[in-house]
Amino acid sequence: MKKLLYVFIAIALVSCGSGGTKTDYKKTIADYVQTDKKGTKYDLKFKVLELEEQGVITIGDSIAYLTDEFRKDKEFIIKRVELAKEMTQELLSKSKRENDIDKYNAHIVVMDNRIDSLKNLTPDNLNGYDKRNAGDVLAKIVRCKYSITMPHGISAEETFDFYLSADGSKCYGKKRAR
Repeated sequence: MKKLLYVFIAIALVSCGSGGTKTDYKKTIADYVQTDKKGTKYDLKFKVLELEEQGVITIGDSIAYLTDEFRKDKEFIIKRVELAKEMTQELLSKSKRENDIDKYNAHIVVMDNRIDSLKNLTPDNLNGYDKRNAGDVLAKIVRCKYSITMPHGISAEETFDFYLSADGSKCYGKKRAR
């Protein structure tokens, strides 16, 4: 899901548009399901059984996601630097040589500065959003239950949530519906 959202973010700067229709969704999903990763299209006798919009992903959703991921990454790095600082303090407390004491104290000062710098760091991965409306739609989530028939005759019914462009013309990915 994380990778999928990054795809939406990359497309955010390019995608604008109004909503698609169920016919658009059917065609887009059919093309996506029947095309392999190399771009080869197959006739799987794709048939939509149910189709329903589940929601949208907006600029605001994307900003919230990116900000949260940034915060998590930052907290992880801060904890690592704090652990290194604790280990250095432990070595300092056991050290008896003046040269080592000065070295450990210098390292502790550097780590304190890094921790302070990280705590004050703000997200830099929101470029391109500053002039966009938080309510702008980046993608639509469409649940589709469909049937396919493989070339060797085996049939299957599946239900997936498809992540489509705001206009419904592109499919960014899918996730099995729960």
